[in-house]
Amino acid sequence: MNDQTGLPPKDHNNPPEAIVMPVLPGEATPEQIERAQKAAVAKTGGGDQELVAFSPDKHAELSAHVAVFCDAAGKWLDIKQVQSAEQSERLTDFVTGARGLFKRVDEARKEAKKPWDDLGQMVQDAYTPLTAKLDKLGKSMKAMQADWLARENARIAKERAEAEAKARAEREAAQKAAQEAAARNDISGQVEAEEALKAAQKAEKQAAKPVKAQAGSATGGGRKMSLRTTKHARVTNKRACFMYFQNDPAVDELLERLATAAVRSGNITEANKALAGVDIYTKEGAA
Repeated sequence: MNDQTGLPPKDHNNPPEAIVMPVLPGEATPEQIERAQKAAVAKTGGGDQELVAFSPDKHAELSAHVAVFCDAAGKWLDIKQVQSAEQSERLTDFVTGARGLFKRVDEARKEAKKPWDDLGQMVQDAYTPLTAKLDKLGKSMKAMQADWLARENARIAKERAEAEAKARAEREAAQKAAQEAAARNDISGQVEAEEALKAAQKAEKQAAKPVKAQAGSATGGGRKMSLRTTKHARVTNKRACFMYFQNDPAVDELLERLATAAVRSGNITEANKALAGVDIYTKEGAA
């Protein structure tokens, strides 16, 4: 115990509960590190052939150090507020220590991750050109297919219009023949005209059915292709478009992000903030 302050030494990790002031954590003890390493081995099953992405011992060691800091952080949170300059100074040291440990952990993460990143990049470098070539040729082939399908659709539309016109003419002729047969009391002619009318109406209905060109598969193994129509939007009036979406939360997030960046870069200032439609405020935080 430090007689001058009434506080335990900085490297004391387990202060008695009666002591209100939290302590600054030191390094994890060898016993704590050993326990963490054994726990890591037990978690992985200890298989010699298992693929290990990082050093379990290094990870366990850092985990033990982080656990020490977390325990000490709980002590800090227990006091609710900093009550003195001495506590403030100790808290500064604690935060500094936490930052240092964060840096150690992050450097270990980067060191462990780099070989995998390098291997991953090698995979990307090997396979990306292949997928890029297939993507490009696929787009080229689809463009050719789309051209053919468009021409087929035009041909089908022309044939459909001709069939509709023919069926309509036959229906009108059958209707006229039925009327004329009825006028002269020609029963036989009426029956024949009615049959012709039914056939013409059926042909007219069939001709009116929509038909789309399809590209089949020569082997039967490919999926049929056809022209697909999708809808897209092109902004022609930014102000009107903004007014339409102004209540969307995503718009608020985007505008605040853009405005904050403009304030920090100096493009929006106190002098022109009203023109930009924003207010400039500051937030304080320990750093």
